[in-house]
Amino acid sequence: MKLSFRYLLLIAMSVVSLIPICVLALWTSHNALDNEYRTVQDKHLLLAKNLSQALDRYSVDALSIFNRATDSVIKQHIPAEFIKLFNDIDVESVGEYDAQGNLVNVLFGPTQLQPGSLTQDEKIFELSQLSTARFTDVHIVGGVNPTLYMIRKDQQQRIWLAVMTPEFITLLQSAVKFGKKGHAAIVDRQGNILAHPNKEWQASSKNLSKVSIVQQMMAGNTGVMEFYSPAVKQDMIAAYTMVPTTGWGVMIPQPLDELYARAESEINTILGVATLSFFACLLLSWWMAGLITRPIAALTAQASALAEQQTQLTPWTKQRIEITEFAALFDRFHCMSKQVINSQAELAQRVIDKTADLAQAQAEALHLANHDQVTGLANRMSIRNTIQQRIDTKQPFSLLFIDLDGFKQINDTYGHGIGDSLLVSIGQNVSSSLERGDIFARYGGDEFVLLLQHDNLCDIVNLKAKHILELIKQPYKINGHQLNVSACIGIAQYDGIDNDTDSLIHRADVAMYQAKHAGKDQVMHAC
Repeated sequence: MKLSFRYLLLIAMSVVSLIPICVLALWTSHNALDNEYRTVQDKHLLLAKNLSQALDRYSVDALSIFNRATDSVIKQHIPAEFIKLFNDIDVESVGEYDAQGNLVNVLFGPTQLQPGSLTQDEKIFELSQLSTARFTDVHIVGGVNPTLYMIRKDQQQRIWLAVMTPEFITLLQSAVKFGKKGHAAIVDRQGNILAHPNKEWQASSKNLSKVSIVQQMMAGNTGVMEFYSPAVKQDMIAAYTMVPTTGWGVMIPQPLDELYARAESEINTILGVATLSFFACLLLSWWMAGLITRPIAALTAQASALAEQQTQLTPWTKQRIEITEFAALFDRFHCMSKQVINSQAELAQRVIDKTADLAQAQAEALHLANHDQVTGLANRMSIRNTIQQRIDTKQPFSLLFIDLDGFKQINDTYGHGIGDSLLVSIGQNVSSSLERGDIFARYGGDEFVLLLQHDNLCDIVNLKAKHILELIKQPYKINGHQLNVSACIGIAQYDGIDNDTDSLIHRADVAMYQAKHAGKDQVMHAC
């Protein structure tokens, strides 16, 4: 099959321009979604902590008022100054009980709100360890609505019970609204709803203890996680924390669809710019290919005429833009035409030289397509192709997904130039310790991938991964700055189960994030 040199050059230049454009577009698109996740981790978690602090302040104040008011009871009367305070903290009724939990007197609010006994109905109130005032979990007493209480025992062994209405808690919860379905939810230590946008659930104090994120809050944890919400019947991502004084759980969930929708707009813009860039490169390549091949075509015609021993050669028509080398070559050809033998030898040599230059340019383009321009390591596309080849041949190997800790702070503090130099040093440091056949690649940003081609034993891979962590943690001195970073490593071992590269990398990536959540500077194996 014969193909015009102009079309061949156009294809080569187009491919060379398409690869970095695609890599950049994919990397930027991936970052768009990552940015949305980071927003949830930063802003939502801050909002959850602020809401937790407000509830903690409220609970501390409420318990303090309850203590002082019940200690100030004189002749079965609460001092007048505490009445307004009770209204401010949403106390509806205060009752006095004897040491056995039997109602003695109602000092504030309606009598029917107080249970006749604190120990009936399967001992709903635990009367031990009441030396300090505390909030109870939500209780249903005598068939009434679920209610929150404060309870304490004073030095005279009197038990005091305050019936609460969660108006302030509901007010705080309802103030948090964002996006279309982003909201806040508050539960007690047993997973019963204290405040929720679903008013039916709130009225019945629905128990959500089986929901995974609620279990995390009940365990006293703080963080960000994805879960399925039965309230909106959607997959959600939420920041969660707990109120130290009461053990209540606070979460700020948002549908994942909203994150994807925001990221999709940015991704569409990126893809549009990438498409326009490719077509611009295509047009420029076509013009440059013509600029290169037109003199070659004219020179070919002149050579044919000379081979046919024509005495009159058509002179070169000057162009507005000319390539210096080709113009000089054409002028020289006219001179060499007087000595045919010498001209043929010289022309052959020049063709060889130009072919070598073209081969070198193509080799350099191939190197750029498969290597990271900052670190010189194998790039994302190259390592993915290598992984897929290993999967296709069913050869066992291990994949380490490495993410640096603290790299963003170095970029923000010293600038991207220092950050790039640090990446180069890390790449050189790790590459120098690899065995023959292992491949260390930059996957993007501060993420690296290490392919151990001949190691598939867990103990050996773990030792190598820990060695890599130690290499990365070594101090680096760059431009007079001493820099320190650490990393987290997720390990996925290929044993013939994964069918494609994405599946294997995803398992290693998930293991890496588990290592980060475990405290950073960790190695974690994929399940």
